[in-house]
Amino acid sequence: MAVENAVPRLSQAMAVASSYLDAAIRVVLLGLIALLPFKGLLVIERNGFLLLLLLLVLWCLYNGQLFYRKTPYDVMLFSFVLWVGFTIPFAAFPSYSLKEYGKLLQWMVMLYAVIHFLGDVRYRQGLLSVLGCSLLIVLVKGLTQFNLTNPQTIVSFFPSEVWLTTYLVMTIPFCLAAAFDASPPSVKVTGAVLSVLSVVCLLSTQSRAGLIAFMTELVATAWLVRTASAKWVAGLVTLSLVAVVIIAVTIKSPSVSGDDPQAQSSIPVKTGVATIVHRLDIWRFTLSETAKHWIVGIGYGGQTYSLLYGQESETVEPGHLSVKDKGTHNIVLYMALHVGLVGMAVFLWFYFSAMWTTLQEYWKAVDWMSKMVLAGSTGSMIGLFVRLQFDQMLVGSLAILFWVLLAMAIVHFSSFNSRITGGVST
Repeated sequence: MAVENAVPRLSQAMAVASSYLDAAIRVVLLGLIALLPFKGLLVIERNGFLLLLLLLVLWCLYNGQLFYRKTPYDVMLFSFVLWVGFTIPFAAFPSYSLKEYGKLLQWMVMLYAVIHFLGDVRYRQGLLSVLGCSLLIVLVKGLTQFNLTNPQTIVSFFPSEVWLTTYLVMTIPFCLAAAFDASPPSVKVTGAVLSVLSVVCLLSTQSRAGLIAFMTELVATAWLVRTASAKWVAGLVTLSLVAVVIIAVTIKSPSVSGDDPQAQSSIPVKTGVATIVHRLDIWRFTLSETAKHWIVGIGYGGQTYSLLYGQESETVEPGHLSVKDKGTHNIVLYMALHVGLVGMAVFLWFYFSAMWTTLQEYWKAVDWMSKMVLAGSTGSMIGLFVRLQFDQMLVGSLAILFWVLLAMAIVHFSSFNSRITGGVST
């Protein structure tokens, strides 16, 4: 009799332990996501990920399975990870590429962990709230650094303004979707406030690449949502920004301003071409090197470029800058040079499939949250791809954020929800 009573008690204790383990993983996951924008907390983030790995291993041992749920991108992601791993022995610096490969695997862990442990309807709102609170804190800090004469000081909690602008490009579409799409009034107001603050912060950095990406996102979101307010706002803002740029170019032109420094700084908009010329020089050099390493590339990892070419002598023409101590400044060229044309093709296959699939799922969405998240995800991927044509910033915490946002989109897919509600284990 005692043995018979002990069995259900043991089963109940195991169920409680399992629920506590699940809860611990969710808390650590949300904590890691909340810390992503804050450079000063990088040590906590790294140790937190080690704790997450430990908890995930315990979960797998306890449940006798992997924390895996099927996604539309499994084949593409597996192919990309496998190809990058294949290129490591051929890399210029294999030990460094291996370390960077570990980061790629970390991103995959975050993707599938978020899908599995935060994919339930009960936890989606929490994930969205964490991302929104982090964004608000970043914006408040960034706006307090407002500086017309030196926009590079506007970095918020990031290492540089390039990181900040990329972060804003990734998050603004979600704010726009919340403000424009059919959602509760409180969500609309929150989205509108965050949108205004984000745009002001982005424009204050005077990033031309960020501005182009933002205008692309604004038009894309208006096209997706297709409400009258979205179309009017997108049209007016886009025309206003274009007008400001034209006025800035006119006022700052030599024929108008001469050598007057006050006229040159009268409108805080960058109109110089030095950085454009520099990027063109970098891209030209990258293409020439890609032709030599088109099969397996020079090695995975952003620093491989400078480690390989940075020590070489270089003849710099007057009016130009060095290119061998820089990166590729373009995500497509980065993939082609670092992991070969096959790696580039697989990455582009995944990225454009993700954009197309998210767009298709947006049309199928019914509830306001799914429509908001999927509209924001579509706009974010479009804008980010534009942004990455000028700077390869799919690195570090920004890369982790990308995979978290992708996971958040996946859990709102109708196909994902049908598997969950249908009780089918994936």
